[in-house]
Amino acid sequence: MIVLAVAIAVATFTSALALRSSVRDTAIASYRALSGECELEATLSEEYSTYYLTADSGMYRTLETHAEKYGALHAGYDFFASVGTKGQGAFAEVYATDLSELAAYNAVTFLSGGYSGQTTGIVLSDTFAEKIGAQVNDYLYVSRYGSGSKLPVKVEGIAATSGVFRQVDALLAEEGASRILSLGDIKVYNRFFIDLSEQKMSSLGVDEAEAQALIEDANPLFILASPVAEGEVQVTLSYQSTLLFVIAVIAAALGAILIYTSVSLLMKNRVATASLFKSVGATSGALSLYLLAEVLLYAMVGALVGLGAGYGVQALFGYLTGTVVTFSLGWLTALVGVLFGVALALLSALLPVLRLSHSPLYDMLHEASPVRPVRSLPASLCGALFLALFVAVALVGTEQAFLVGAFAFFALLFSLFTLVPLAIKGVATLVSLLTKDRPAAGKLYLAAAGARHDRHVHSGARLLAISVMAVISVGVLIGEANHQLSSFDKLFRAEIMISASSDSLPSLAEEAQEVEGVSGAYLAYVANRSSIVGNKDNTVSLFAAYGQQYDKVFNAEELGVDVASFVGSERKAAIGGGLALKLGLEVGDTFTVELEDRKVDFVIASLIDTPLTVVFTDLYGLGLAPNVCLADGTEEARFRLAEKYALDGTVITSSEAFGYVTDLAVAYMKVFTLFEVLVWLFAFAGYINAAIAAYRDRKRERELLVAAGASKRDIRLITLAENALVVLSSLLLGAVFSVALLYIVQNMLKTLGLYFTLIG
Repeated sequence: MIVLAVAIAVATFTSALALRSSVRDTAIASYRALSGECELEATLSEEYSTYYLTADSGMYRTLETHAEKYGALHAGYDFFASVGTKGQGAFAEVYATDLSELAAYNAVTFLSGGYSGQTTGIVLSDTFAEKIGAQVNDYLYVSRYGSGSKLPVKVEGIAATSGVFRQVDALLAEEGASRILSLGDIKVYNRFFIDLSEQKMSSLGVDEAEAQALIEDANPLFILASPVAEGEVQVTLSYQSTLLFVIAVIAAALGAILIYTSVSLLMKNRVATASLFKSVGATSGALSLYLLAEVLLYAMVGALVGLGAGYGVQALFGYLTGTVVTFSLGWLTALVGVLFGVALALLSALLPVLRLSHSPLYDMLHEASPVRPVRSLPASLCGALFLALFVAVALVGTEQAFLVGAFAFFALLFSLFTLVPLAIKGVATLVSLLTKDRPAAGKLYLAAAGARHDRHVHSGARLLAISVMAVISVGVLIGEANHQLSSFDKLFRAEIMISASSDSLPSLAEEAQEVEGVSGAYLAYVANRSSIVGNKDNTVSLFAAYGQQYDKVFNAEELGVDVASFVGSERKAAIGGGLALKLGLEVGDTFTVELEDRKVDFVIASLIDTPLTVVFTDLYGLGLAPNVCLADGTEEARFRLAEKYALDGTVITSSEAFGYVTDLAVAYMKVFTLFEVLVWLFAFAGYINAAIAAYRDRKRERELLVAAGASKRDIRLITLAENALVVLSSLLLGAVFSVALLYIVQNMLKTLGLYFTLIG
């Protein structure tokens, strides 16, 4: 059982560690996928569309003139396209650049096959290739999304696995892209990467910071920043990392309890050996080393088995999620996993080993049970400590919530560990009193008496209680995450999103209403990841439309927004309830959002009953121009709009704007659900181990019952009733404690900018 416990613990821990590391690494790789080794990315700061930034040739040449003094400039552009076979295309984001410059981008280095340089060739990301069933050397049709003009292209390569955060679905030479866009010789760029040269900068007597400042001064329309947005990666990963960290801690806690119980049972079998060693003069220290060496042997075997299971989990993840979520166990993770398993086993075994090795010889010969009873005083102290820290979690400020919450979490585990036997004793005592002197309930009385005194099953019950607390809590977290992510699909009432320059949007909205199949077109403002002033690392998505059009644009009321409270009033807004919880805001309070380098104040008119990190407001008084047109219409209407505005902007369905988010959510839910199964496996194995040990040690008790007239059926019923009483009591206690754990986690998540209202 020690081997099994260590194996499960190592498999769970290494899988969580590898997945957490892989998600971060692949997120960083995605930012590097297009930028190569370039230090800077130049982004237009003008009021262009949220989804379609464009620079003309003059802008590019101006940037090139100044940037190439200090290094090389790589340029290209993104556009949305339909890519697939036999004219049945799938929505994709395509990146295009000069053929001679294509090799400068990292995505090409990820290829399986190689890029031969055909002007009509295309490189697909692995996830997109799997989605449409494409392979190297296949021929596909590509068109500007929704346009009827198609171009056959050959799949020159498929990018190797680099994670779920790929920025593009396909790479295309500019000649082919220009034909698709029908732009002829006109080059339209919207992505620029600057590769600074040490040699050029040294010859001009400037360092990297000075070169960046000089380029910015010469090109005020562009914002220069690192293409690897570490801050955005951390925001993206914080929730997944927190869940994985919690799962790893739970795995360690359950493993420690299971190993402790197993070693305690093992020490009972070693009492005779320990007595013999003591009788011939062995010291307590020498005996401890001997017993720990035996545990170390089991731990090493279990750790190696656990690593093998970790690779099995890796394969299972791949089966469940395809290429959406990928991770691998590197040698460093494997080494950390082995050390974790060995350390966990030795630390968990230390107490029962020392207890046996330091016992007097006479006590060894009369050892009744290796499992010690829980004393009321330590249990009370643990409970009091937990209550104190739990209250502190509710009262402490946001900055200290994570640290205090971590201590409260461990206090909760210790409290549950000590309270489970006492709770079972209390329930069993109550059942004994109710069935005492009742012949018809004699079997139940015997079962309750056994449950009250059996320390072995009490140890197994601890595992069940902690596991049900963990499974319920993680389940609620997964459900809440799914609710938040899937809510993006419900933001827009209109089915079609048209993205174009702000200058052309008003006339475009009027023209769109005349297109066959379109019932209405409305101007709106959509901003993603706008910073909240004064709250570091906190961002929101902002959605605004004119008051009289609001109900036709957003599903705001379905998300709990009181539209009437802010429509027609300047600078009033509805804010997500979870976000307000994090920021400590209420209705009537003021908060500031930075929009397009402007600080805009809002007064909270209503709270949204959702964890969404969004702000709804009226476009009147906002002082910002609309950046999208949202239209109601059929699929045929969307196709007509896409063809009509193929050169003016981008036309997609509203669900496609956030569809990748929900796909990612489904993949992660599968992953975390699998972790929950591993936690249940821990609990099941531990309880069965304890129950078998109890059944074996109470052989004399069963023989006495048989001698008194009990049948084998009676023995089975008593055993089942006893275990049912223990299991139900522990599961109920774990469920009650899960509420406390969720409250603690909810407050801990505040510090990470994660806005979940798990309780309340």
